[in-house]
Amino acid sequence: MFDQLRPVITQRIDALHRGERFNLPELLGAEWPEDAGTARQLGRDFRANLHAFPNVEDAGKDDENLRWYRKR
Repeated sequence: MFDQLRPVITQRIDALHRGERFNLPELLGAEWPEDAGTARQLGRDFRANLHAFPNVEDAGKDDENLRWYRKR
């Protein structure tokens, strides 16, 4: 699923302002998978491929265990 959504993710990250924080469910909106297992895997795959997004850094998790990112 990550490979299919990669162009969408890239386009939406490019549209963000520098320093803006985001999480994948908000970034993807309707494209975010409803199935919890698929959603978790998509999140893992994005994080594992973070090196492919040099303008993005990991901003940690919040109190609800949601992973946040920041556009550099």
